Amino acid sequence: MTPCFFGSSERQLFGIHHPAQGAERSTGVVLCYPAAQEYMLTHWAFRKLAGMLTREGFHVFRFDYYGTGDSAGEVHEGRVATWVQDIRHAANELQDVTGVQRVALVGLRLGAALAVRAAAEGLSTAALVLWEPLVQGEAWIQELELLQARRATRTLYPQPQSPLEVRQELLGFAFPRALREDILALDLAALPAWPATRTHLVAGAPRPEYQRLQERLESTGLPFQHHLVPEEGAGGQESALLSNRILQTITTLLKEAA
Repeated sequence: MTPCFFGSSERQLFGIHHPAQGAERSTGVVLCYPAAQEYMLTHWAFRKLAGMLTREGFHVFRFDYYGTGDSAGEVHEGRVATWVQDIRHAANELQDVTGVQRVALVGLRLGAALAVRAAAEGLSTAALVLWEPLVQGEAWIQELELLQARRATRTLYPQPQSPLEVRQELLGFAFPRALREDILALDLAALPAWPATRTHLVAGAPRPEYQRLQERLESTGLPFQHHLVPEEGAGGQESALLSNRILQTITTLLKEAA
């Protein structure tokens, strides 16, 4: 692994390049992390996926969005439009460093929605892999708020909250109002235009929003495949995010796309 800083001097981003092993492919892969609330849960899975892909000849690049992790910026500066631009910078950095001709994007949860936006706004991609994607921002926020409420019931001194109060944090991480509004506006199934590239949705269990997205894309005639990959002997969202079978499926899909 080779850590680096990239982007402009005013907006430096932190990234890690995983060099290809053996015969190098002409396609590289950029991994797009989920939001901070799910980062720690999935960090190990991203590192493992990067290792699996490098052994198949892929150059892989993962990075921290502006205002998160080891990248520059303050938490309150994190916005969806900014993070979409960060994906473009990461793809350019991977191509500049390695010389790969094409770049595929793998996005997890919020990272999947950001990857779609980046491709829809002009980033040329060899393939899009949407891993347990955020399809509708409102549903994603409600899901995490429910998890936070469950955790609060297990604390000794739960903090009361007015029904009209908008949280400025979520699951222990800052969640500024502007970012909340950005995410509430996300709805992949309602995008006016979709990237004209092969898109794979990979998930461990069926969800209504995945079906809605599939129906929307099938109606456009764009290349799209929905891969249901249940993990044997496991269940729940956490199991899906850490599924070895899903990592293997993503690796296979990218080999076929390359």
